[in-house]
Amino acid sequence: MDRRLFLKSLGVTAAGAAISEASDSFATTHVASGIPSEHLRQPSRSRETIASSDLSPWNPSTTQPWDVHTINHLYRRAGFGATLGEIYAITRGIVVQTPSQVVDNLLRDSLLLQPTVPPIPGNADDGKTPSLPPAWLRVPPYVYNDPIKIQTDYANANMKIRSHWTVQMNQPEVMLREKLVLFWMNHFVVEAKKVYYPQSMYSLLTYFRQNAWGNFKKMVSDVTISPAMLIYLDGVLNAGSAPNENYARELQELFTMGVVDKNGNPNYTQDDVEGIAHALTGWTVDAQAPPPDVLPSKYEVTRHDSSFQKIYDGVKRQYNLTASGASMDMDLIDHIFDQRGDQIAWYICSKLYQYFVYHDVSGDSEKAVIGAMADLFKSSNWELKPVLSALLKSAHFFDEANIGAEIKSPYDHLIGLLRTFEIPINELSAGSLYFYAVGGSQILLDPPNVKGWPGYHSWISTTTLPYRGIIETLLVFSNKSLPAVGTDGYGNAHLPINLPQEADLVKWGKQFDNYSGTFDDMLSELGTYLCAHTPSATALKYIKGQFPPQTYEWNLLDDSTKVKALLGMATALMLLADYQLC
Repeated sequence: MDRRLFLKSLGVTAAGAAISEASDSFATTHVASGIPSEHLRQPSRSRETIASSDLSPWNPSTTQPWDVHTINHLYRRAGFGATLGEIYAITRGIVVQTPSQVVDNLLRDSLLLQPTVPPIPGNADDGKTPSLPPAWLRVPPYVYNDPIKIQTDYANANMKIRSHWTVQMNQPEVMLREKLVLFWMNHFVVEAKKVYYPQSMYSLLTYFRQNAWGNFKKMVSDVTISPAMLIYLDGVLNAGSAPNENYARELQELFTMGVVDKNGNPNYTQDDVEGIAHALTGWTVDAQAPPPDVLPSKYEVTRHDSSFQKIYDGVKRQYNLTASGASMDMDLIDHIFDQRGDQIAWYICSKLYQYFVYHDVSGDSEKAVIGAMADLFKSSNWELKPVLSALLKSAHFFDEANIGAEIKSPYDHLIGLLRTFEIPINELSAGSLYFYAVGGSQILLDPPNVKGWPGYHSWISTTTLPYRGIIETLLVFSNKSLPAVGTDGYGNAHLPINLPQEADLVKWGKQFDNYSGTFDDMLSELGTYLCAHTPSATALKYIKGQFPPQTYEWNLLDDSTKVKALLGMATALMLLADYQLC
């Protein structure tokens, strides 16, 4: 389905109507109150025109150069968008960087070695009081005697984790890592409202930060016995006397292979679910463990069912996870990957393809690329980095049909706004941004269910699309600020998110080649930078018509007037469907 037509059908014009009132003299003339639908239509691009159906590297050409358009495509998918300074550092720096070099830099292993901890609030004491961080990371739950207090403290701690995560997303040096942390937290889903313990949520986030593009087979093994997952899918209740099937089922259906293979054949049976559930018995979480290793996973051999199980191949064996230290016939995860390797490779590569390239994987070219990814995945012994590197460097990834083929998630949208206008955030302003993302239907640490956020078209509705228009206009044009929302729970009010001051905006504007050019060229250049697709000539003409004629004498305007006009242009461009695509 054409993404622009989908967005248009949901009321792009309504977004403009909702924000038509603004605070200065440019409001009524410089911001379209809603681009008429006839100015939004562009020819649909058929996916049958995709030239590459493998992982052959992309080589820029005169028809598709390595420029603002293609660099921003890479940065939007592998992060949250590029600043103009980052784009120019790549194309105009002392050392011009190729697409391959940029991808290699994004995948630097050193980024995985820097897990960070949410900072201590300014009013915190020496940390001995359980209600104050950093105590919540190392204080066992049995220290508390007041259930209301522990609920409050843990809710505040989870809010700190969310704010800290949001700050990390806005850091260019770790943006691919954080984009993948979002992916893995939406793949191996756990929900804070059930896991309850912020220590366990933070531990899992840290694990994904350290292993974002590591070995997937090891990841499955580690996540299986992680405290957060043991709690969320009832592994703590899975004992030999009463096996619990929840994790055994989701391990296959959602986390490794899917219900059916690429040909529609079942990947597992109910007998396999039951066999895996028996094999996983014995793991729990140690709530009595002393600091600093709070709430670790724990294997209790007396709770393990050591009976022989038939899983996939009809052979009776004793299974366990190697991590338990128990001596058994075969490690369970090894057996799953040995027996269902083809299915796992296809399923995981399909999900990676959907996340980084295109949601619909039913086409021939999509299947061919996923097949090449799956072959590489298996031959690399389940290492993720080679697969991601090959995909992000491929001609298929950079095919025009795949640029602007996805709809921005709330965090793609919000962090993208910050990156576009080079707006820094700290833990307190990030707390406000979290609430704006909640309004867009993405709640960090709490996906809707074990299947996670469905993404794509689900991000946009007749409620969320106008809401995005309000956010864009408040931040970029009307108030030049997103108001503060809520508190961090430790006595600190969240902070607003402010557009840079005029001097900084002038500096930002002067980065554009056409800042000293013509109005038409400046509008076109800004549209190319902001939007995944360069807006049509018809749409640009309509936007131009909302400005007073004197503005067209662009080279005669002073910096203050130009900045106001630039913000008006940006706001109008962001009402286009093209801006909601990535």
